[in-house]
Amino acid sequence: MTTLVGAEIRKLTTTRSTWWLLGGLAALCAALAGAMLTAGYVLDYAGATPGVVDGARLVYRQPGATAYVIPLVVGTLLVTREYHTRTIVPTLLTEPRRGAVYAAKVLGGAAASAVCAAAAVVVTVAVAASVFAANGDAAFLTDGAVLATLAGTFGALALWGLIGVGLGALLRNQAAALTLVLVATLLLEPVLGIVLNTADMPEASAYLPGGAANLMSGGAGFAGDGSALTGFAVLAAYTVAALAVGAVRFLRYEP
Repeated sequence: MTTLVGAEIRKLTTTRSTWWLLGGLAALCAALAGAMLTAGYVLDYAGATPGVVDGARLVYRQPGATAYVIPLVVGTLLVTREYHTRTIVPTLLTEPRRGAVYAAKVLGGAAASAVCAAAAVVVTVAVAASVFAANGDAAFLTDGAVLATLAGTFGALALWGLIGVGLGALLRNQAAALTLVLVATLLLEPVLGIVLNTADMPEASAYLPGGAANLMSGGAGFAGDGSALTGFAVLAAYTVAALAVGAVRFLRYEP
């Protein structure tokens, strides 16, 4: 198994698109932190008020609330790239135990997701803490609520990467998988959240994947409530479901 997982990690690290996505994630997180800091310092946005814990948490939780599409794409590409290039055939000929191959992809995806999540958190904290320090404000990096936000952000991004592995195994077609991922996260869920809010069911948005990730990161749904534990339970359920249906597809269907 160690050899199989190592092979999956090598496939990721020797592919330029992986590094482009990781760089894009870092740039996006820096931009999100900059936008929130600008809102607090320049635009006097109350939610991002500098020098208070809630303002710092708003900055720190942005990757989990908005940047999750990148680890999702990384996880998806981990599987679909092999079908797209037809390298899945030699992979399965070398190791015919499909369960072992799929488990290696899940573990490789978990490692890649952890790297993406760590990069997002580190970049966000580095940018925000630097700006806070330059303005004489506290970064609150030892505060329990802030640490919980950072942990929730890391966990949410890591789970999104695993969801991508499951979706990639389920769909196999790279173009179809990426299209579904982008449309679902950037269009369908935001629209559905607005519809639920309009229909006087704002609490239901917490049970959508993006809403759950937002709760994990310390945010709130349209209803203005919800807990990080609820967000974790919902997003973990989506992760297990995606990996399960992906496993069925991977084990049963010919490449």
